[in-house]
Amino acid sequence: MTKLVLLGGGSPFTPSIFQAILENKEVLAGSEVCLMDLSNERLPQLKKLGEVMAQREDMDLTITTTLDARTALDGADFVFPGYRVGGIEAMRQDHVIPTRYGICGDETAGPGGTFMAQCTIPATLAYARMMEELCPEAWAISYVNPTNFVADAIRRETDVNFIAVCDCWPGFRTSLTRILGVEDDELTARGMGVNHLTWLTEIAVNGEDIYPMLRERARQFRPDQREWSDVWAFSMRILETYDHLLVCPSHPRMYWEHDATMEQRRDRWEDPDIGGWKQRMDEGWQFVDEMIEGAPYDETRPHLSMHHPRHAIGIAVSILANEGREWGGMNYVNNGSISNLPDDAIVEGTCVVGAAGPTPLAMGPLPKPMLGLVQHSINWQELTVDAALSGDKKVLYQALLASPYVHDMQAAKQIMNELLGAHADYMPQFK
Repeated sequence: MTKLVLLGGGSPFTPSIFQAILENKEVLAGSEVCLMDLSNERLPQLKKLGEVMAQREDMDLTITTTLDARTALDGADFVFPGYRVGGIEAMRQDHVIPTRYGICGDETAGPGGTFMAQCTIPATLAYARMMEELCPEAWAISYVNPTNFVADAIRRETDVNFIAVCDCWPGFRTSLTRILGVEDDELTARGMGVNHLTWLTEIAVNGEDIYPMLRERARQFRPDQREWSDVWAFSMRILETYDHLLVCPSHPRMYWEHDATMEQRRDRWEDPDIGGWKQRMDEGWQFVDEMIEGAPYDETRPHLSMHHPRHAIGIAVSILANEGREWGGMNYVNNGSISNLPDDAIVEGTCVVGAAGPTPLAMGPLPKPMLGLVQHSINWQELTVDAALSGDKKVLYQALLASPYVHDMQAAKQIMNELLGAHADYMPQFK
């Protein structure tokens, strides 16, 4: 029996994880899915949902719940870290506080990214050390942010089999299939860079390079969701300038379009409801009850998108079935994969995944126009991890100043002091 552990199992993403497991029942039938969370608020509801979904698909699946991480990790085969330390309010502070001082807020870039790492790294290290004791052969497939920072800390401090992935890549890949009008299995797409600053560098359909066609199709494409239209217009400006698409354009937009991004972030995150986000969450939980009562799974609902769980569960299936399948959005130690970035840097690219885990592809050099900003981001990431592991506030300040977002020393100092207070409960290294 395969034991799959969801750390943060009370998450609104859990219903989609269930759906992805059901889509792979040939490999995962007979598995146990253990939902572990710090709160029992949603666990009974989600346990019932998992049981109902499995019964409808006639799949042998055991759903268990626990508030104890050691119980969850004991004997695990796959561990899926999927939590947000401090919850939505901590995320809001990572956006709001920097923006008030004229520096763009974001949960994975700029000061917000530095502080999210200070909160996430201690928690993830604690779980990783439990894995070393209780399930040393298990694979962790992690979506906790900031992805590359966490991967760096884990590789420095533990020997855990840790795969750090980003859901921007599978969502981007889905958009590529829609733009090109092809099926996923016809598409070969590869990107490289660092997390949230990764560039699509190769794309082929049935083995034929179609980047020139993609450039033409992309200019004509219009996203379905209105809130993404502005980001897509930015992507087209990047495409015209660099001849390459950014995989995740929303996070790094600040690097190129400071004023427009500042206004967008300020308007949304000063709103306690985060632009209606909390209301959509409430509607999503209501739909979980509807699914328990018989409503079919609907991936168009808030937080029921399937690209994220199909990526995570698909990687686990590739290991179990020794598929030798390519997966993008993987964060790993470079070791020459991207030839003009440091060997010891955590980079994002494409790996072949089989029974031995992920093997990075040789991606070649990152194009020169993108190289400097990526190198800058690597230095910021490494200083941020230095701070998280040392608890040294001087190093933390240096990390903030190393961020490409930060342009004022005094503002950085004020932001640091406020975020140290806002997140004090989640950063034991600074006590």
